[in-house]
Amino acid sequence: MTFNFYFGIIYIVIAISSLILWYKREKSNVSHVNISNVSFNRLYTIILPIAVIVLGTIIRLYRIGSIPLGLHQDEASIGYEAYILSVFGVDRDGNHLPIYPITYGSGGGSPLMIYLNVLTTYLFGAGVTTLRMLPAILGSLTLPIFFLLIRFMSKDSVKNNANLSLIQINGEFVWLPLVGLCVLTFCPWHVMLSRWSLDSNTAPFFICAAMLLFVLGAYTQKDSTSFRNIETLFSSKDSKKRRSLKASVPSATVFFALSAILYSLCLYDYGAATIIIPIHLIIISVYCLKTGRMTGFQMSLGILLFAIFSLPLGLFYAVNYFGLPAIATPLFTITTFTAKRSIFVSGSGFLGSIIVNLVTIIKNLSIGNAEEQIVNLIPGFPPLFAFTFPVTIAGILVSAINLKRGKFSDVIMFSLFLPALIFGLFIEEDITRMVIIFIPAIYFLTVGYIFVVSEFISIEKNAANKSVKYLAIVTKAIAPALFFVGAAIFARVYFTEYNGLNAEAFMPGYGEACAYANEAAGDGGKVISTYEHLSAPFMIALYYTKTSPYELCETVHYKDPEAEFRIADSFGKWTFGLPDDFEGMISEYKKDGTVLILHSSEIDKYGFDENPDFKLHYFESFAVVEALNKQ
Repeated sequence: MTFNFYFGIIYIVIAISSLILWYKREKSNVSHVNISNVSFNRLYTIILPIAVIVLGTIIRLYRIGSIPLGLHQDEASIGYEAYILSVFGVDRDGNHLPIYPITYGSGGGSPLMIYLNVLTTYLFGAGVTTLRMLPAILGSLTLPIFFLLIRFMSKDSVKNNANLSLIQINGEFVWLPLVGLCVLTFCPWHVMLSRWSLDSNTAPFFICAAMLLFVLGAYTQKDSTSFRNIETLFSSKDSKKRRSLKASVPSATVFFALSAILYSLCLYDYGAATIIIPIHLIIISVYCLKTGRMTGFQMSLGILLFAIFSLPLGLFYAVNYFGLPAIATPLFTITTFTAKRSIFVSGSGFLGSIIVNLVTIIKNLSIGNAEEQIVNLIPGFPPLFAFTFPVTIAGILVSAINLKRGKFSDVIMFSLFLPALIFGLFIEEDITRMVIIFIPAIYFLTVGYIFVVSEFISIEKNAANKSVKYLAIVTKAIAPALFFVGAAIFARVYFTEYNGLNAEAFMPGYGEACAYANEAAGDGGKVISTYEHLSAPFMIALYYTKTSPYELCETVHYKDPEAEFRIADSFGKWTFGLPDDFEGMISEYKKDGTVLILHSSEIDKYGFDENPDFKLHYFESFAVVEALNKQ
């Protein structure tokens, strides 16, 4: 949309001006956040954050069952797997409580997402709203978690920097978390992923929660070894007292232990975390160990807990990597993939693929990748808005300088950003596999906003000329104001126009047509479904008809059982895809009572709307066709 272009020009001018002002003013002060002289009060630390969180929760929950309208095939896959596990205790291949349900054959659904849906399905029943409620609620909970994460990271920085003034402390402690909360709450990326059910969509919650617990552990442990305690330590000749002061703080140890468990669960949430999270953990653990924020005991305990809770998944990967047989126990099953799949780039075009992936990453962080599916990106509304990218770049530069100086919050975020960036270069990149990199990207955008605004506040406070002062006041408000304007435009388009854009992805009406056709056909009948404007319709049919996994195992026919993604062309009473001689078979369907599901475009094509021998039941763009008088 054109507003991205005009807003982008303004942002480029503001970002470059801020960098020039900083360079001319005092380069050494980049780590100081001289944003405001507001005093600590409930408005900035409690009331505004709560108001933003409430509004963000409303945005994520409002009409969750009807926007998007319909159901995506991957949502149906997760939902069906959760349903049969909650009712029958087996997956679609008949495996008892698999550690990793293989779904389509080579994966395609995270174990954590599926088993959390097992719980919600058991409690509330199967349905679109139930299926989407999980990412919506976890997405809403991510908002206060992210706010607290930045707050405690900045609190640690403030506590350990004696040179900061009260003004700088207020800017660091009050504004950084609040601005970060606003960016996460209203950016298109997080709003969209919170409103439909894909395995990667819950990853931000678990990663941010794990990071928060880790930061709380580091903050608590560091707080116990203040300068006074260290001074006492070196002046004391009592070895017992020395050991006591160096001992692990129990509350910090608990935080670190819980963090290790949550970090291990992240591996079950999305495949990319299997590589990124361990690297991230190694970096921050070594840093905290060297800076007195973690003890050797706490690190050892964390490694042990992480290994224990990751062991089942590691065993699953080992079985599949070495081609070992599946392991079935009375409690669970270690399954094997039906097909091997690799998302890593290889071959003669290796270097070219890396360059393409880098371009894709930059696109998704800036102007958006036009090749992304409508489920992840609305045209004109890139994940973080295109116009914010110059400020994100400024934030990265500022954070890189702070990283060099050992600032805690920037070490934490770069320890996640760099592994995610490097990982992204070596895989077939898309926005879902980039889910982890958006967490530090939002932090960098937040730092960029703080930096840009603080530079113009410096001009405002030091200006002798009133015109210059008023210009600085207006300029400092432009960047955040334009962000909220963009967010408002996005919200309007999402809630009023999105359903008109995503019909090919979410197939509205088809699930309801499947449920109706299944009842109309009865136990001995047959259903033939079109493939027109549909993707993997068998998955939608399975979910809406609640087909038994035992019936599925006995009757399913896959087009290619060894394909990376197994697609069924029939199971039970269902056949997917119209035969080549469909028009000539219509009279036979009338005789045997075969129920048809057709797209509205096919109703006119085959003349069913004018055929008195059939009755039609419409569900959005699809229709169930029944013979009036079965022979």
